[in-house]
Amino acid sequence: MDEMEQYRELFMTEAEEHLQSLNQNLVDLENCPENTDIINLIFRSAHTLKGSARTLGFEHISQLTHHMEDILDNIRDGKIPVNHEIMDLLFKCLDALETMVGEIADGENETTVDYESIIDIIKNLKNKHLGGNIGNSAPPAPESVPSAEVSANVNSADAVANTVSCATNGNSGSTSNKQSYSLKNEKTVVKIEIKKDIDCNCEENEVSEVDINNEIDSEINGEIDIDNDVNSKIDENNSNNNKLNVPENIDEILAQMHQSSNTLCAISGALELPELQTSTKKISRFTKSVLDKKIDMDKDVLQMINKSLSIMNSIAKSIENKEEVQKYGNDDAINNLDNFVAQKVELKNSNSETDNNTDNNIDDEINGEDKINNFEEIEVEFDHTIFDYLKNLNKLAEEINNNSNIWHIKSEIEEDCMLKSVRFTMLLNSLNNDSKGKIIQSIPTIDDLKNVSYDNLDVLYAYSGSEEELESILNSACEMNYSKAVKVDIEINTDEVGNITELTDSLDCNSEDKEISCDYKIRFSIDQECALKSVRAYMVLKDLSEIGAIVDSCPSFERIKAGDSVINQVEVYFNSRADIDTVEDIIVKTPEIKNIDVATNKKDTQSTSANSSEDSDSDDPKSAEKSERKEGQSKKSESKKSQTVRVNIEKLDKLMNLVGEVVINRANFTQIATKYDLKELHNAVGRLNMLSTELQEEVMSMRMIPVAFVFNRFPRTVRDTARALNKEIDFIIEGSEIELDRTVLDELAEPLTHLIRNSLDHGIEHSDVRKQQGKPEKGLLKLIATRERDRVNIVIKDDGKGINPDAIRNNVVKKGLMSRDEVDKLTDNEAINLIFLPGFSTAEKVSDVSGRGVGMDVVRTKIESLGGSVSVHSEVGKGSEIVLHLPLTMAIIQTLLVKLKDQIYALPLTSVLDVVSVNKEEINNLEGQEAIIYRDHILPVTWLCDALHQYNDCSSKEIYVVVVEKNKGKIGLILDEVIGRDEIVVKPLTGILKNINGLAGATILGDGKVALILDLNNL
Repeated sequence: MDEMEQYRELFMTEAEEHLQSLNQNLVDLENCPENTDIINLIFRSAHTLKGSARTLGFEHISQLTHHMEDILDNIRDGKIPVNHEIMDLLFKCLDALETMVGEIADGENETTVDYESIIDIIKNLKNKHLGGNIGNSAPPAPESVPSAEVSANVNSADAVANTVSCATNGNSGSTSNKQSYSLKNEKTVVKIEIKKDIDCNCEENEVSEVDINNEIDSEINGEIDIDNDVNSKIDENNSNNNKLNVPENIDEILAQMHQSSNTLCAISGALELPELQTSTKKISRFTKSVLDKKIDMDKDVLQMINKSLSIMNSIAKSIENKEEVQKYGNDDAINNLDNFVAQKVELKNSNSETDNNTDNNIDDEINGEDKINNFEEIEVEFDHTIFDYLKNLNKLAEEINNNSNIWHIKSEIEEDCMLKSVRFTMLLNSLNNDSKGKIIQSIPTIDDLKNVSYDNLDVLYAYSGSEEELESILNSACEMNYSKAVKVDIEINTDEVGNITELTDSLDCNSEDKEISCDYKIRFSIDQECALKSVRAYMVLKDLSEIGAIVDSCPSFERIKAGDSVINQVEVYFNSRADIDTVEDIIVKTPEIKNIDVATNKKDTQSTSANSSEDSDSDDPKSAEKSERKEGQSKKSESKKSQTVRVNIEKLDKLMNLVGEVVINRANFTQIATKYDLKELHNAVGRLNMLSTELQEEVMSMRMIPVAFVFNRFPRTVRDTARALNKEIDFIIEGSEIELDRTVLDELAEPLTHLIRNSLDHGIEHSDVRKQQGKPEKGLLKLIATRERDRVNIVIKDDGKGINPDAIRNNVVKKGLMSRDEVDKLTDNEAINLIFLPGFSTAEKVSDVSGRGVGMDVVRTKIESLGGSVSVHSEVGKGSEIVLHLPLTMAIIQTLLVKLKDQIYALPLTSVLDVVSVNKEEINNLEGQEAIIYRDHILPVTWLCDALHQYNDCSSKEIYVVVVEKNKGKIGLILDEVIGRDEIVVKPLTGILKNINGLAGATILGDGKVALILDLNNL
């Protein structure tokens, strides 16, 4: 199995768990829409599923869960109410996700689900509830190109400073530093001159860093040929100065140059080479000016084309060979290219003015002198209040102390840009990589840009360089309408600036001098490979808060919950009555948590009394005791880091088969010991029995799964079915912690679905009918699991109208399943059990829910194939109760071994009630049915040889009757000999034996003989 396949299997396992959690929690949310904890659980599952899907490249799942998160986020903020429309949409998303995950399990990476239409529905609902106020965080600004002129205006009432105070914990003891900030101007208005017509930035051909090498190869191959062509023409011009020999395909050459220069411009930006990017921009503008006929072709222009081609080839080859390329950004000819173009444009314009003065199109970005007719001035508002200064207060204080200025950078991308997120990400990287600057906050964040395309970017930036240097960085960004920086006038007031603790991504929680009074001091780290560190930390703190109170944490609970920090280590100060093992178990159960260290300050009374008798002159015994305890706890927590492991179910099945072989050989040794009566062998067999029994119990427990695994899917079934039937239902689950063998549990989903849908459709009445009968308007449906010795009972109980035995009799006769005389002889309980007949249904018409007469028949067939049975109890007007009696396991069972002629058979001990010995004369024939008197009651009996269609001439006067329980009641089986009880391993029948009625399987006995296991219900 390759690595990707292993990741896929792990994703499938986690995805199924998250989908099951989503299913349950969405139903709970519909019932309790005000419960924010449920919303957080749903959000956490969706967020984790989205991250896992994106990691493995399942973008369709990632996109749908991302938009699903939008709805949940707005619900959490109270912007969207929880109503039927929203819940139907969330369930629709869940159904789509289940289908997508199922397709991935089948090996399909693409999906047939029209998830884009669901995303459109989500967007429409968001517009409906939010009034269209969605999308980018920053307000849109007009399309423009920045100019050098900026003027700042204070836009606040009476220019009064806005002051907000907050308190942050200090770094020593319980001392806290009172910090506040003052914004001198909440908003700043910037005047920007917008160009109307000219667009000379990098165009059309955009590349990402992944494509750089391929683009370079293609550029080199094309440009060398062009260079030779142009050079040959220029040589001709040099030999003949009077005649200009322009290549016939000059437009094609220039177009290719323009495209190549744009590509190199994008590559230079990706490689963060601003000077080289500026040079390639100039070449792009030059070629565009020639193409647009803004300058006339002459000898100087042809030579400049040749020079530009030479520079472009050198750049491309140097990048390909990983050589130094920065030197090409300092070429004098290219640096003066803008001036060259400006002179040529001016020359052409002056010539045009002497003729008709008609062509006055000048490249505004090249020639900045004449801007009167090509620019208009607009005002762009910078709203400084959009940033979270409180959260970043310590960062800001540190940067201001380092003599950095705080800037508000605002950028707007071109509308037709194909890689908006890439352009903004490149700009953020350029800002972050500058040694003089540091990004305090960006809206949107880099993570947001990975998910959604934005048109605007706002950055709170600390920069120690000059304004000209900052503008140079901003001007290097491609395809921006504008990028402009405005200084934020902010004051940070701190009582003790030197004690500020920076709550940043690189947060250090290793300070030993921080002492807080608490029961536990907990420290843990998060796996470096974890993609959702803040989520893991939040899960631990959330679980801890359920068993105690969090006094303090580093980083704070609010920052962890916000999810905007890259957290590697967490320190928690915690009060709880729980013992240290419980606390550790709470932490350990969260995945990807490592290096758990739990130190307790709780006093142990025994330790205290013991310590009081110690010598008072000992060297700090408390400290030594604390150190030893901490070391022991560290070792314990280290051993508990990984308490669970995922095992393929096939390996468990194989292990179970091997245990079965051990059980068979154990029986063989027991027979040998009995045969030869050796004391030593008896002792060895006794020890083998004890060990094999313990091994068998452990393996059996590994296969046991709580019935909640199946039960948790039914709240959604009840919800959907009740809505389809227009009924109101209270659904209660009890005993979901009861465990069953996985083999049995896997087969329960289908019969339970039939029984629940049957209760909803046939049993529980509509609200108006129930109200007339004095019942609560909401019907009650219970799904209960109980343990009874070696069996599990699953009960489906409702408070509906019950089952009317007379109505059952009439329906059976009407459908021709039985005659009137036959049904009249049946008791009410027997008549009720007729609902299990194939083709029987009390529904008046066929619907999506019922009416086809297959549900209850399927239930009985399936349960009996599992070695169980079904019983029904009902009272008209009060409700019904259907009980499924199931064995704990189907792998190893207790049986009664009996003999018929020379063949040994096994009867499941759960069905055996008694064994009696009778004389042959005591068997009487009553109306064609043989019977005996058993405990003062008539017990029908049958010969096992007749049931198995075998001939057996029984000459013995005394015979054995085994009393067994079947669907239709008690019956006695007459056989030759009863061997005794034994534990056997069930082996399924295959081939032609598979579908024989009366046989449930086979087993191998200790002496190597094969015994058939009888299915008494179908015998």
